[in-house]
Parts: sequence; structure tokens; C-alpha cells
Amino acid sequence: MLKKTVFFLALLLPVLAAPVLAGPKVLTVTNPRLVINLPSRTLDVYSGNSLVKEYPVAVGKPSSPTPLGDFSILSKEVNPWWYPPWGGNSIPSGPDNPLGYRWMSFLPLYGIHGTNAPWEIGMTASHGCVRMKEEDAEELFAVVNCGTPVKVTYDRIKLCKEENGTVSLGIYPDIYGRGDISLADLKEVLAESGYNNLVDDKFLLNLIKTQPDKQTVLGQFAGLKINGKLQTERVLVQNGIIYVPVWTVAGALSTSIQWDQSTSRVCSKGRVVPAMIKGDIIYVTLADSKLLFGGEQIWQEEDHALSIYRLAVFLNGKVIEPDVQVIDGILAVQVLPLANALEQNVVWNQGERFLRGTEGNKIPIDLLNGEPYIKITRINEAFNTFVYWNEPMRRIELTYPAGA
Repeated sequence: MLKKTVFFLALLLPVLAAPVLAGPKVLTVTNPRLVINLPSRTLDVYSGNSLVKEYPVAVGKPSSPTPLGDFSILSKEVNPWWYPPWGGNSIPSGPDNPLGYRWMSFLPLYGIHGTNAPWEIGMTASHGCVRMKEEDAEELFAVVNCGTPVKVTYDRIKLCKEENGTVSLGIYPDIYGRGDISLADLKEVLAESGYNNLVDDKFLLNLIKTQPDKQTVLGQFAGLKINGKLQTERVLVQNGIIYVPVWTVAGALSTSIQWDQSTSRVCSKGRVVPAMIKGDIIYVTLADSKLLFGGEQIWQEEDHALSIYRLAVFLNGKVIEPDVQVIDGILAVQVLPLANALEQNVVWNQGERFLRGTEGNKIPIDLLNGEPYIKITRINEAFNTFVYWNEPMRRIELTYPAGA
């Protein structure tokens, strides 16, 4: 499989010149390291293992390739002079200087620098140096020091995970004619990072066919809190669908589930929902997670996180076990276990979706998986039972009979 490597392009050793023309932008990075990938024509700045920023760059032409390998910043110079590699007059710092106003060498005669030809960024255009937009070069210059690690790679397959959890995959041109990309290559890269089965073979084969020369989002991982506790496993969002790691939720809520690998289905309390394996994790959709586990499952778009709460039901101060769901934004309790706890007989009509209240009146119910639920706003009417939603404790408190 083709490996990635990153190189930095420069034209010739520069010399310090006049004062700075523009102040650099501020980019704060602790212990920076640089990765330049030639096929994608990008320079990535990392702080440890976290990607801080990606810059577009121009790299060496096939006839003058950027060298691959592990290097470090050797020198830094402001307003360098340029000495043409084919001889001729040197050019001082200024608008005619192809090195721009910043120079960061990583090998003799090779460096990362600005440019006076910004339209060539993203191309194979240099004599081996790495060219950046002038404002990007000045921003990077303020971050790196002599000794900052620089890795130049040739990786046509680029897998990225951003700090916000977004995972993307890119296939980039074979700019130096090193070889083709296969389905096995893509699957190996995904498997090495634990993302096998994140997308199917059809999706990957289409990437190989189209080679979009950019990152394609595979999904985004988001936070998962259960009863206020942040979980190690994360929620996955793909194509607008939220997938929940089913074993993590079951364990945190002490709920028994069964996984049928032959049918790719999960069962709990007689409720059966489809599931899928992505990576090494079994997921169900958020809608099916609500059906399996009940309670409150709140997707917080601003925080990009899912919070799941097990909702307890208390009757006269004692815990009872009816399932609780959220229906039309209102908490709803499973009718038959509730009636049993209240020692009341209920008559309900599945066809018309109502049950008879204590006064013989019809009380609307909702059906989930064929089971009747009653919204807490109708419990008093149906069962002569006082209802209090204790939001801080996340529990429904029932008093029977009402007024007792």
C-alpha cells in the first residue's frame, strides 16, 4: 500500500533582509509538529496527536520532487533573498521574490516559504520546496521553532479525525506516478484506525473511481452521557442519522439485551429492532434506542451530544417498573404495568386508541410496538392519581389516590 510522506519545498538558501511587511496572525500551538502530504498538497499542524490546522501548499514538480522523510526545522528567516538555482542575479526581499517574506528550512536548499504566485498553491509547481500563501507562511512562522519536527509523506489515502469528531477519507492524485489505490488499501487504512465497516464497499469503490481530490466525510462522532455520566464510547452521526452504541447504553442502564448476529437484530423486553456493526461497535438508530431503553434521550445540537436518562417512577414513595417514553415531547408511561401497580382494571380499545377512565370517559392512549402508553398529563384523569414531575431527580412521582 502506498504510504504517506510529507516534504517541504524551497528554492535556495535565503538570507535575512529588511524589516517585516505584515504582522503575523496568531495561532497558538503547544509542541507543534508538521506533516506535509505531497499527493494532497497539504501541510498539517499538530499539537501532539491533535490536528490544529491544515494549510494548502504547492509542492515539487515531478521533475524536481519534494524529498520524503523525517526532518526538522533547521533555520528561520524573515524577508529572505532568493538565489536562482540556475545562476543569475539574486533577488532581494520584495514582491518579485518567489520566496515571499518567510523562510523555514528543513534541509539544505529545501524549505517552507511564502510565495509571490499564490495562484500556484495546490499545484505541483516548485523546485522541491513547499510554498504557502503569504499570510499562511507568516502564521506558521510564528508557531514553529528550530527543531520543530517535519514529516514529509506520500500518502494518496488520507484519513483525518478532527477535534469535533468528524472522520473523513480522501484519495489524492498520484502526482509522482508511484502506483494505484485498491479497495484493500482503503479497508486496511480504515481498519488500522478502528473504522472498519464505517462505510460499505460500494462507497469505497466509488471513491476509488471518482478520486475527488478532497476529504469526504464518513461520519461524525459525538459525546454520549448516560444519567449525567460521560461515556467512553461515542454516538455516530452519518447522513443526518444518529446511531447509538447499544451495549454501552444497556450496560449503563443495567438493561438486558440480546444480539442476534444472524439477523442483525437486538431484542430487549420483547422489543426487536435492527442493528448494524460499524467498526467494532453495534449501533441502533436513536429512534430504536428510545424504543429499546425508553426514558429521555435528548439530542443537543449545540453541544453535538446525546444525553440519555433513565426515568424512575415512584408510587406513594416506592419505585415501580413501568417503561417511560417520550411521545410528542411529553412523558408517557406504559399503561398495563401502571394499572397493575395501582391495582386497577383497565379497558382499552386498540383500534380506537383509548382507555376508559375512572368516570367511564375515553382517555386517549398511544401505541408503541403494540403496547399502550398514557401521557402523564392524562394519568390523573384515567386513574385518579396525582402526578408530579421531579425534574432535578429525573423521576415521575405518583400519589394514589389523588389528594392522599
